[in-house]
Amino acid sequence: MNKIAIVCDSSVSFTKDEVEAFGVYIAPLTITHNGKAYVDQVTITQDEVNDLLREHQIITTSQPNIGTMIDILTEIKAKDYDHVFILSIGTALSGSYSAFQHAVSDVEMDNVTVINTYSITGPVQQGVRAIRAMNEQGDSIDTIREYLEYIFDNQVSYVYPETLDQVVMSGRMSRSAQKIASLLRVKPILYLENKGEAIEKLGIARTDKKIFQLLVDDFIKNNVTPLTHDLYLLESEGMATVEAFRDYLFAKMGAFQNYVINLPAAVATHAGLGTIAVQWCPKLKR
Repeated sequence: MNKIAIVCDSSVSFTKDEVEAFGVYIAPLTITHNGKAYVDQVTITQDEVNDLLREHQIITTSQPNIGTMIDILTEIKAKDYDHVFILSIGTALSGSYSAFQHAVSDVEMDNVTVINTYSITGPVQQGVRAIRAMNEQGDSIDTIREYLEYIFDNQVSYVYPETLDQVVMSGRMSRSAQKIASLLRVKPILYLENKGEAIEKLGIARTDKKIFQLLVDDFIKNNVTPLTHDLYLLESEGMATVEAFRDYLFAKMGAFQNYVINLPAAVATHAGLGTIAVQWCPKLKR
């Protein structure tokens, strides 16, 4: 078994116990409010971010500080790992991938694989689980690397905001489009497709159940089943919606292995409280 280090940014949304259990190094995102920068989950908590969103404050997020990345990699280099996997938030969402590459170059490490996950949170967690499970069963670094590429080449994320207020404030939608949606009494379901370069609209509907059916239809279109895929269900004070969707999905398609986790600040600051996200990716290799 190889001695492997794993590095993620804080948008992976692991709990402190999970960070310890999986042995993950976390490079925190930067959260900015009123010109002041905070370190995600270090100098500002998820609850404090939620409080600011509740007050309709403008919050932005940015990639981890390059100095922090260098410090983490310097620490890892001193511990003589056989290999280091860095699972970066997707390039469509952040500049972290390039920053990690620069940090690796600065520290002069040659036993590192920096991976563009094309995603955030759930599939990244799946990647961490895959690394630890495959290493324990004796798979090679190359085999693990190939399987990670398979996971990140076959995943999709959907975002369902409760309201469009924060989407407009973050600049993701114009106020005129918001007004039209309000007049028509419709809500959008958004998605980041596999290797997508932008968040797109999957569809619109007037009720949660119709939104849920749009998701089910897209699952079927992509051959997503409980036998082949796992689900990650993210929420920011939207647990009731998560549970309603899960009940609807399971009634239509059967029970999936699923994980319910906090919506990271990198998504919540754009979509607002009450938002849920649904992510699917291949089941772990057995």
